[in-house]
Amino acid sequence: MFDDYDYKNSGIRICLKFVQQHDEPMYPWEIAGFLNKLNTSYYKFELLNSICSAIKNGVSPSDIFIFDHSLPLYRRYANLNLVEDSTAVKNFYDIGLPVPLAPEPGNYDLNLFYQLFKTINSFLYRNHVRPLTKDSLVEAFEVLTTDGLGEAEDFVVSLAEGRAKKSREAAAKRGDKKEPLTREDIVSCLRKYYIKKEQLLSDLIFIKSTDDEAQRELIDESSRHSKRISSVLLAFFKNFDAITRPLVIAKVSDTKFRILGRSLVNKKEQTGLELKEISRNSPLKAIIEGGLSLYQTIGQERRAETLHKIDEKIKLEELEAAKINREIAEERLRGEKLKNTLSEIEISNKLERVVQGTDINFSEKLQDSLIRDRINKAYEIEKNNSARVLISQGLDLDRSATRIIDTSA
Repeated sequence: MFDDYDYKNSGIRICLKFVQQHDEPMYPWEIAGFLNKLNTSYYKFELLNSICSAIKNGVSPSDIFIFDHSLPLYRRYANLNLVEDSTAVKNFYDIGLPVPLAPEPGNYDLNLFYQLFKTINSFLYRNHVRPLTKDSLVEAFEVLTTDGLGEAEDFVVSLAEGRAKKSREAAAKRGDKKEPLTREDIVSCLRKYYIKKEQLLSDLIFIKSTDDEAQRELIDESSRHSKRISSVLLAFFKNFDAITRPLVIAKVSDTKFRILGRSLVNKKEQTGLELKEISRNSPLKAIIEGGLSLYQTIGQERRAETLHKIDEKIKLEELEAAKINREIAEERLRGEKLKNTLSEIEISNKLERVVQGTDINFSEKLQDSLIRDRINKAYEIEKNNSARVLISQGLDLDRSATRIIDTSA
Protein backbone atom coordinates (compact mmCIF):
# COMPACT_ATOMS: atom_id res chain seq x y z
CA MET A 1 0.00 0.00 0.00
CA PHE A 2 1.49 3.31 -1.10
CA ASP A 3 3.22 5.43 1.56
CA ASP A 4 4.87 8.66 0.38
CA TYR A 5 7.38 8.55 3.24
CA ASP A 6 8.95 5.40 1.78
CA TYR A 7 10.50 7.74 -0.81
CA LYS A 8 11.67 10.65 1.35
CA ASN A 9 14.90 9.36 2.97
CA SER A 10 13.66 10.52 6.38
CA GLY A 11 16.99 9.66 7.99
CA ILE A 12 18.69 12.68 6.41
CA ARG A 13 18.27 16.14 7.96
CA ILE A 14 19.58 19.45 6.60
CA CYS A 15 20.70 22.16 9.01
CA LEU A 16 20.76 25.77 7.77
CA LYS A 17 22.14 28.98 9.25
CA PHE A 18 20.53 32.35 8.49
CA VAL A 19 22.32 35.62 9.29
CA GLN A 20 20.80 39.10 9.28
CA GLN A 21 22.11 41.31 6.48
CA HIS A 22 21.94 44.55 8.42
CA ASP A 23 22.37 45.27 12.09
CA GLU A 24 18.73 46.08 12.75
CA PRO A 25 16.51 44.84 15.58
CA MET A 26 13.85 42.29 14.61
CA TYR A 27 10.66 42.00 16.58
CA PRO A 28 9.51 38.52 17.69
CA TRP A 29 6.50 38.71 15.34
CA GLU A 30 8.84 39.39 12.41
CA ILE A 31 10.90 36.32 13.26
CA ALA A 32 7.71 34.24 13.68
CA GLY A 33 6.40 35.53 10.34
CA PHE A 34 9.62 34.54 8.59
CA LEU A 35 9.50 31.04 10.09
CA ASN A 36 5.82 30.58 9.21
CA LYS A 37 6.38 31.58 5.58
CA LEU A 38 9.45 29.38 5.31
CA ASN A 39 7.48 26.47 6.80
CA THR A 40 4.67 27.01 4.27
CA SER A 41 7.08 26.80 1.33
CA TYR A 42 8.84 23.82 2.87
CA TYR A 43 5.55 21.97 3.44
CA LYS A 44 4.27 22.70 -0.07
CA PHE A 45 7.46 21.31 -1.61
CA GLU A 46 6.94 18.24 0.58
CA LEU A 47 3.37 17.91 -0.72
CA LEU A 48 4.32 18.35 -4.38
CA ASN A 49 7.01 15.70 -3.99
CA SER A 50 4.46 13.34 -2.39
CA ILE A 51 1.93 13.95 -5.17
CA CYS A 52 4.55 13.12 -7.82
CA SER A 53 5.58 10.07 -5.83
CA ALA A 54 1.97 8.85 -5.59
CA ILE A 55 1.38 9.22 -9.34
CA LYS A 56 4.72 7.59 -10.21
CA ASN A 57 3.86 4.64 -7.97
CA GLY A 58 0.46 3.93 -9.46
CA VAL A 59 -2.00 6.13 -7.57
CA SER A 60 -4.45 7.62 -10.06
CA PRO A 61 -4.55 11.45 -10.14
CA SER A 62 -8.34 11.08 -9.87
CA ASP A 63 -7.79 9.54 -6.41
CA ILE A 64 -5.78 12.48 -5.04
CA PHE A 65 -7.72 15.27 -3.32
CA ILE A 66 -7.09 18.65 -1.72
CA PHE A 67 -9.48 20.31 0.74
CA ASP A 68 -10.52 23.86 -0.04
CA HIS A 69 -9.76 25.27 3.42
CA SER A 70 -6.56 25.39 5.43
CA LEU A 71 -5.83 23.04 8.30
CA PRO A 72 -6.54 24.83 11.60
CA LEU A 73 -3.46 26.53 13.04
CA TYR A 74 -1.98 25.09 16.26
CA ARG A 75 -4.13 21.97 15.98
CA ARG A 76 -2.39 18.64 15.63
CA TYR A 77 -3.81 15.42 14.25
CA ALA A 78 -1.34 13.02 15.85
CA ASN A 79 -2.80 9.85 14.37
CA LEU A 80 -3.34 11.05 10.82
CA ASN A 81 -1.53 8.74 8.45
CA LEU A 82 -3.53 5.89 6.97
CA VAL A 83 -7.23 6.26 7.79
CA GLU A 84 -10.43 4.37 7.03
CA ASP A 85 -12.68 6.24 4.63
CA SER A 86 -15.53 6.53 7.17
CA THR A 87 -13.12 8.00 9.74
CA ALA A 88 -11.69 10.37 7.13
CA VAL A 89 -15.15 11.58 6.10
CA LYS A 90 -15.98 12.35 9.73
CA ASN A 91 -12.65 14.00 10.62
CA PHE A 92 -12.30 16.11 7.48
CA TYR A 93 -15.88 17.39 7.28
CA ASP A 94 -15.03 20.60 9.15
CA ILE A 95 -11.93 21.33 7.05
CA GLY A 96 -13.69 21.89 3.74
CA LEU A 97 -14.70 20.30 0.45
CA PRO A 98 -12.43 17.73 -1.25
CA VAL A 99 -11.32 18.72 -4.76
CA PRO A 100 -9.75 16.06 -7.05
CA LEU A 101 -6.46 16.52 -8.86
CA ALA A 102 -7.98 15.02 -12.02
CA PRO A 103 -11.71 15.85 -12.14
CA GLU A 104 -13.96 13.20 -13.66
CA PRO A 105 -17.50 11.84 -13.20
CA GLY A 106 -17.70 10.02 -9.88
CA ASN A 107 -14.80 11.54 -7.97
CA TYR A 108 -16.78 14.66 -7.08
CA ASP A 109 -19.38 12.58 -5.19
CA LEU A 110 -17.81 13.22 -1.77
CA ASN A 111 -17.58 16.94 -2.52
CA LEU A 112 -21.28 17.06 -3.46
CA PHE A 113 -22.19 14.87 -0.49
CA TYR A 114 -20.51 17.34 1.88
CA GLN A 115 -22.31 20.23 0.20
CA LEU A 116 -25.62 18.41 0.59
CA PHE A 117 -25.05 17.73 4.27
CA LYS A 118 -23.89 21.28 5.04
CA THR A 119 -26.84 22.82 3.16
CA ILE A 120 -29.41 20.73 5.02
CA ASN A 121 -27.77 21.36 8.39
CA SER A 122 -27.76 25.11 7.75
CA PHE A 123 -31.45 24.92 6.86
CA LEU A 124 -32.27 23.00 10.05
CA TYR A 125 -30.29 25.46 12.18
CA ARG A 126 -32.08 28.46 10.65
CA ASN A 127 -35.39 26.80 11.53
CA HIS A 128 -34.34 26.10 15.13
CA VAL A 129 -33.89 22.37 14.63
CA ARG A 130 -30.76 20.69 15.95
CA PRO A 131 -28.49 19.83 12.97
CA LEU A 132 -27.64 16.26 12.00
CA THR A 133 -24.66 14.78 13.83
CA LYS A 134 -21.42 13.44 12.40
CA ASP A 135 -22.64 9.93 13.24
CA SER A 136 -25.47 10.62 10.80
CA LEU A 137 -22.84 11.83 8.33
CA VAL A 138 -21.07 8.46 8.55
CA GLU A 139 -24.39 6.59 8.14
CA ALA A 140 -25.18 8.61 5.04
CA PHE A 141 -21.66 8.05 3.70
CA GLU A 142 -22.21 4.28 3.88
CA VAL A 143 -25.28 4.76 1.69
CA LEU A 144 -23.18 6.88 -0.69
CA THR A 145 -20.53 4.18 -1.08
CA THR A 146 -22.99 1.32 -1.55
CA ASP A 147 -25.91 2.89 -3.42
CA GLY A 148 -24.63 6.15 -4.95
CA LEU A 149 -25.17 9.87 -4.54
CA GLY A 150 -28.88 9.89 -5.41
CA GLU A 151 -29.75 7.39 -2.68
CA ALA A 152 -27.53 9.25 -0.22
CA GLU A 153 -29.42 12.47 -0.97
CA ASP A 154 -32.77 10.79 -0.23
CA PHE A 155 -31.35 9.27 2.95
CA VAL A 156 -30.10 12.61 4.31
CA VAL A 157 -33.41 14.31 3.48
CA SER A 158 -35.22 11.53 5.40
CA LEU A 159 -32.88 12.00 8.37
CA ALA A 160 -33.57 15.73 8.37
CA GLU A 161 -37.30 15.13 8.09
CA GLY A 162 -37.19 12.83 11.10
CA ARG A 163 -35.08 15.30 13.08
CA ALA A 164 -37.57 18.12 12.33
CA LYS A 165 -40.51 15.94 13.39
CA LYS A 166 -38.86 15.06 16.72
CA SER A 167 -38.05 18.73 17.33
CA ARG A 168 -41.70 19.69 16.75
CA GLU A 169 -42.92 16.92 19.07
CA ALA A 170 -40.48 18.00 21.79
CA ALA A 171 -41.69 21.59 21.47
CA ALA A 172 -45.32 20.47 21.78
CA LYS A 173 -44.52 18.63 25.02
CA ARG A 174 -43.07 21.87 26.39
CA GLY A 175 -46.22 23.68 25.37
CA ASP A 176 -44.49 25.56 22.57
CA LYS A 177 -45.83 25.88 19.05
CA LYS A 178 -43.44 25.15 16.24
CA GLU A 179 -44.11 25.36 12.53
CA PRO A 180 -43.78 21.96 10.84
CA LEU A 181 -40.99 21.33 8.33
CA THR A 182 -42.14 19.02 5.56
CA ARG A 183 -40.06 16.90 3.23
CA GLU A 184 -40.95 19.36 0.47
CA ASP A 185 -39.49 22.20 2.56
CA ILE A 186 -36.22 20.33 2.99
CA VAL A 187 -35.99 19.40 -0.71
CA SER A 188 -36.75 23.02 -1.60
CA CYS A 189 -33.73 24.25 0.37
CA LEU A 190 -31.58 22.10 -1.93
CA ARG A 191 -32.68 23.87 -5.13
CA LYS A 192 -29.36 25.70 -5.64
CA TYR A 193 -27.47 22.54 -4.74
CA TYR A 194 -29.24 20.56 -7.47
CA ILE A 195 -28.62 23.28 -10.08
CA LYS A 196 -24.93 23.43 -9.20
CA LYS A 197 -24.70 19.64 -9.17
CA GLU A 198 -26.29 19.32 -12.62
CA GLN A 199 -23.91 21.88 -14.13
CA LEU A 200 -20.86 20.30 -12.50
CA LEU A 201 -21.74 16.79 -13.66
CA SER A 202 -22.28 18.11 -17.19
CA ASP A 203 -18.85 19.79 -17.09
CA LEU A 204 -17.21 16.61 -15.81
CA ILE A 205 -18.71 14.57 -18.65
CA PHE A 206 -17.38 17.15 -21.11
CA ILE A 207 -13.90 17.04 -19.53
CA LYS A 208 -13.92 13.24 -19.74
CA SER A 209 -14.46 13.54 -23.51
CA THR A 210 -11.38 15.75 -24.06
CA ASP A 211 -7.67 14.93 -24.16
CA ASP A 212 -4.75 16.81 -22.62
CA GLU A 213 -4.12 18.94 -25.69
CA ALA A 214 -7.75 20.03 -25.91
CA GLN A 215 -7.72 20.86 -22.20
CA ARG A 216 -4.57 22.97 -22.62
CA GLU A 217 -6.31 24.93 -25.37
CA LEU A 218 -9.43 25.41 -23.24
CA ILE A 219 -7.35 26.93 -20.44
CA ASP A 220 -5.95 29.51 -22.88
CA GLU A 221 -9.35 30.46 -24.29
CA SER A 222 -11.51 33.27 -22.88
CA SER A 223 -15.06 32.17 -23.67
CA ARG A 224 -17.52 31.76 -20.80
CA HIS A 225 -17.69 28.00 -21.36
CA SER A 226 -13.88 27.67 -21.44
CA LYS A 227 -13.50 29.68 -18.25
CA ARG A 228 -16.00 27.48 -16.44
CA ILE A 229 -14.33 24.28 -17.62
CA SER A 230 -10.90 25.71 -16.74
CA SER A 231 -12.06 26.51 -13.23
CA VAL A 232 -12.90 22.83 -12.75
CA LEU A 233 -9.67 21.61 -14.36
CA LEU A 234 -7.49 23.96 -12.29
CA ALA A 235 -9.45 23.89 -9.01
CA PHE A 236 -6.91 21.64 -7.29
CA PHE A 237 -3.97 23.94 -8.04
CA LYS A 238 -5.91 27.11 -7.35
CA ASN A 239 -6.54 25.80 -3.84
CA PHE A 240 -2.96 24.56 -3.51
CA ASP A 241 -1.57 28.03 -4.28
CA ALA A 242 -4.05 29.94 -2.13
CA ILE A 243 -4.16 27.80 1.02
CA THR A 244 -1.45 28.20 3.65
CA ARG A 245 -1.70 24.69 5.13
CA PRO A 246 -3.46 22.50 2.54
CA LEU A 247 -4.59 18.99 3.41
CA VAL A 248 -3.94 16.54 0.57
CA ILE A 249 -5.06 12.92 0.70
CA ALA A 250 -4.76 9.95 -1.65
CA LYS A 251 -7.09 6.98 -1.91
CA VAL A 252 -4.73 4.00 -1.69
CA SER A 253 -7.33 1.22 -1.41
CA ASP A 254 -11.08 0.79 -1.69
CA THR A 255 -11.56 1.86 1.93
CA LYS A 256 -8.42 3.76 2.96
CA PHE A 257 -6.93 7.21 2.49
CA ARG A 258 -3.28 8.17 2.99
CA ILE A 259 -2.48 11.66 4.29
CA LEU A 260 0.25 13.07 2.04
CA GLY A 261 3.03 15.18 3.55
CA ARG A 262 1.79 14.26 7.01
CA SER A 263 4.75 15.83 8.83
CA LEU A 264 2.75 19.07 9.09
CA VAL A 265 0.02 17.42 11.15
CA ASN A 266 1.80 14.46 12.71
CA LYS A 267 4.77 15.25 14.94
CA LYS A 268 5.72 11.57 15.05
CA GLU A 269 7.27 12.08 11.62
CA GLN A 270 10.83 13.36 11.71
CA THR A 271 10.79 15.28 8.43
CA GLY A 272 9.18 18.50 9.67
CA LEU A 273 10.85 21.90 10.02
CA GLU A 274 12.38 22.78 13.39
CA LEU A 275 13.89 25.97 14.82
CA LYS A 276 17.00 24.65 16.59
CA GLU A 277 18.54 27.90 17.77
CA ILE A 278 18.10 31.65 17.54
CA SER A 279 20.55 34.31 18.71
CA ARG A 280 19.43 37.92 18.93
CA ASN A 281 22.98 39.14 19.36
CA SER A 282 24.02 41.57 16.64
CA PRO A 283 23.60 40.44 13.89
CA LEU A 284 20.68 38.05 14.45
CA LYS A 285 21.36 34.40 13.62
CA ALA A 286 18.92 31.51 13.29
CA ILE A 287 19.59 27.79 12.82
CA ILE A 288 16.82 25.73 11.21
CA GLU A 289 16.69 21.99 10.60
CA GLY A 290 14.42 20.04 8.26
CA GLY A 291 14.08 17.15 5.85
CA LEU A 292 15.30 16.97 2.28
CA SER A 293 12.59 19.35 1.06
CA LEU A 294 14.79 22.12 2.45
CA TYR A 295 17.00 21.33 -0.55
CA GLN A 296 14.25 22.81 -2.71
CA THR A 297 13.12 25.51 -0.28
CA ILE A 298 16.53 27.22 -0.35
CA GLY A 299 16.73 27.04 -4.14
CA GLN A 300 19.56 24.52 -4.00
CA GLU A 301 18.67 22.98 -7.37
CA ARG A 302 19.37 26.22 -9.24
CA ARG A 303 22.29 27.04 -6.93
CA ALA A 304 23.82 23.63 -7.70
CA GLU A 305 23.93 24.49 -11.41
CA THR A 306 25.76 27.74 -10.63
CA LEU A 307 28.19 25.97 -8.32
CA HIS A 308 28.87 23.32 -10.95
CA LYS A 309 29.94 26.05 -13.38
CA ILE A 310 32.12 27.65 -10.69
CA ASP A 311 33.67 24.28 -9.91
CA GLU A 312 34.52 23.71 -13.56
CA LYS A 313 36.02 27.19 -13.78
CA ILE A 314 38.14 26.59 -10.66
CA LYS A 315 39.43 23.30 -12.06
CA LEU A 316 40.32 25.01 -15.34
CA GLU A 317 42.09 27.83 -13.52
CA GLU A 318 44.02 25.33 -11.41
CA LEU A 319 45.32 23.70 -14.57
CA GLU A 320 46.33 27.06 -15.98
CA ALA A 321 47.93 28.03 -12.66
CA ALA A 322 50.18 25.03 -12.86
CA LYS A 323 51.57 26.44 -16.08
CA ILE A 324 51.53 30.15 -15.34
CA ASN A 325 52.99 31.45 -12.08
CA ARG A 326 50.95 34.62 -12.33
CA GLU A 327 47.75 32.59 -11.95
CA ILE A 328 49.06 31.07 -8.72
CA ALA A 329 49.35 34.53 -7.19
CA GLU A 330 45.80 35.34 -8.24
CA GLU A 331 44.56 32.15 -6.61
CA ARG A 332 46.10 33.22 -3.32
CA LEU A 333 44.34 36.56 -3.51
CA ARG A 334 41.00 34.83 -3.43
CA GLY A 335 41.70 33.69 0.10
CA GLU A 336 38.73 32.97 2.28
CA LYS A 337 36.20 33.55 -0.51
CA LEU A 338 37.59 30.66 -2.54
CA LYS A 339 37.71 28.50 0.57
CA ASN A 340 34.03 29.16 1.27
CA THR A 341 33.08 28.48 -2.34
CA LEU A 342 34.94 25.16 -2.33
CA SER A 343 33.22 24.26 0.93
CA GLU A 344 29.85 25.11 -0.56
CA ILE A 345 30.61 23.01 -3.65
CA GLU A 346 31.44 20.06 -1.42
CA ILE A 347 28.15 20.46 0.48
CA SER A 348 26.23 20.89 -2.78
CA ASN A 349 27.68 17.67 -4.16
CA LYS A 350 26.68 15.83 -0.98
CA LEU A 351 23.15 17.22 -1.19
CA GLU A 352 22.85 16.12 -4.81
CA ARG A 353 23.91 12.61 -3.82
CA VAL A 354 21.48 12.24 -0.90
CA VAL A 355 18.45 13.42 -2.91
CA GLN A 356 19.07 10.86 -5.65
CA GLY A 357 16.36 8.21 -5.61
CA THR A 358 14.04 10.27 -3.41
CA ASP A 359 10.75 11.89 -4.41
CA ILE A 360 12.49 15.23 -5.01
CA ASN A 361 13.28 14.16 -8.58
CA PHE A 362 10.05 12.29 -9.34
CA SER A 363 8.40 15.16 -11.22
CA GLU A 364 10.90 14.54 -14.02
CA LYS A 365 9.56 10.99 -14.41
CA LEU A 366 5.88 11.86 -14.89
CA GLN A 367 4.34 11.35 -18.32
CA ASP A 368 3.60 14.39 -20.44
CA SER A 369 0.14 15.62 -19.44
CA LEU A 370 -1.78 18.68 -18.31
CA ILE A 371 -1.31 17.52 -14.73
CA ARG A 372 2.47 17.40 -15.13
CA ASP A 373 2.36 20.91 -16.62
CA ARG A 374 0.43 22.24 -13.62
CA ILE A 375 2.64 20.40 -11.12
CA ASN A 376 5.75 21.93 -12.70
CA LYS A 377 4.11 25.36 -12.58
CA ALA A 378 3.28 24.81 -8.90
CA TYR A 379 6.95 23.99 -8.26
CA GLU A 380 7.99 27.23 -9.96
CA ILE A 381 5.50 29.23 -7.91
CA GLU A 382 6.87 27.76 -4.69
CA LYS A 383 10.47 28.36 -5.79
CA ASN A 384 9.60 32.02 -6.29
CA ASN A 385 7.72 32.15 -2.99
CA SER A 386 10.61 30.63 -1.06
CA ALA A 387 13.08 33.03 -2.73
CA ARG A 388 10.96 35.96 -1.53
CA VAL A 389 10.80 34.49 1.96
CA LEU A 390 14.59 34.30 2.16
CA ILE A 391 14.98 38.03 1.53
CA SER A 392 11.75 39.37 3.07
CA GLN A 393 13.25 39.96 6.52
CA GLY A 394 16.79 40.80 5.42
CA LEU A 395 18.13 37.36 6.34
CA ASP A 396 20.86 35.74 4.26
CA LEU A 397 21.51 32.03 4.09
CA ASP A 398 25.08 31.19 5.06
CA ARG A 399 25.42 28.36 2.56
CA SER A 400 28.93 27.43 3.65
CA ALA A 401 27.54 26.65 7.13
CA THR A 402 25.02 24.12 5.77
CA ARG A 403 25.26 20.73 7.47
CA ILE A 404 23.89 17.34 6.42
CA ILE A 405 22.92 15.09 9.33
CA ASP A 406 22.40 11.35 8.96
CA THR A 407 20.14 10.41 11.90
CA SER A 408 20.30 6.74 10.97
CA ALA A 409 24.07 6.53 11.33
